[in-house]
Amino acid sequence: MYFIYGLMCLIFGTTFLAIKIGIEAGAPPFLFAGMRFFVAGMIVLVAVKLTQGEISVKAGKRTDVLLVGIFMTGTMFGCLYWGERYISSSIAALLAATTPIMIGIVEWLQGSRESIGIKACGLLISFMGVGFAVLPALGVEVTKEALLAVIVILAAEVGCVFGTMTAKRVLSTGLNPFVLNGWQMLIGGTTLILLSLVTEPAKVVINYHVFWSWAYLVVLGSLAGHGSYYWLVHRAGPLLPSTWTYISPVIAQFVGYYVLAEYLSGYSFIGLSLVLGGVFLVSRAATVEAWLKKQFQRAVY
Repeated sequence: MYFIYGLMCLIFGTTFLAIKIGIEAGAPPFLFAGMRFFVAGMIVLVAVKLTQGEISVKAGKRTDVLLVGIFMTGTMFGCLYWGERYISSSIAALLAATTPIMIGIVEWLQGSRESIGIKACGLLISFMGVGFAVLPALGVEVTKEALLAVIVILAAEVGCVFGTMTAKRVLSTGLNPFVLNGWQMLIGGTTLILLSLVTEPAKVVINYHVFWSWAYLVVLGSLAGHGSYYWLVHRAGPLLPSTWTYISPVIAQFVGYYVLAEYLSGYSFIGLSLVLGGVFLVSRAATVEAWLKKQFQRAVY
């Protein structure tokens, strides 16, 4: 089980580099992402159909599945692929690791006040970390496009949170997670392809780097990576696989540096430590709060 977990973290930590290589080689971002998820979604649904025989979604769940595909795949990865035109793969990975922070924001907006003090501290620490890591990496002359890419990816994370919450709700009704994953990728991929037809040039660049980065993302990123994630959720519950957000950004920092010579300095590690520390506080706020109360009671008595 831990081998699968390690493999999943390694895959998710290198997908940002594969995206960057394909984008820099000339692939239109929306079409590049759309074809990845369309093909992967079709493969997953065909495999489920052949092995389990049922891939349909009941009428009452179709809207939820549609929203999951649009927000978790279409919006999130569309913004991520577009953003990697202007920022490094390691910064993109760091921004993507803020999902638990966005979950905390959404819960607060919805009126949840559980462990609000701990979550607020985690939120502040994480965004300080994003600033430490992002601003020096953008360079002395910060471009408007790079700043916009950071904002767009962070905004897309909020949309991804709504998709995640919808996915949890629909999975709680008994829907096969692999069926949801297949439809999610197929819907998101179709959305991105349609967006590409409207916004991107008709001429498509296909070369060695584009093809192999796309193949890596389909086979390892979407099929092996997401397949491992859902397998771990089924075997070990959601807690262990969700911790990939602590490991994969670290991997992305090093592979981006060694393969593409991306920015890496003490600021990178300070920012990364702050972001992951804040993510830990937000995602484990109730546990941290209980521990602090216990320590306070010991000190008093």
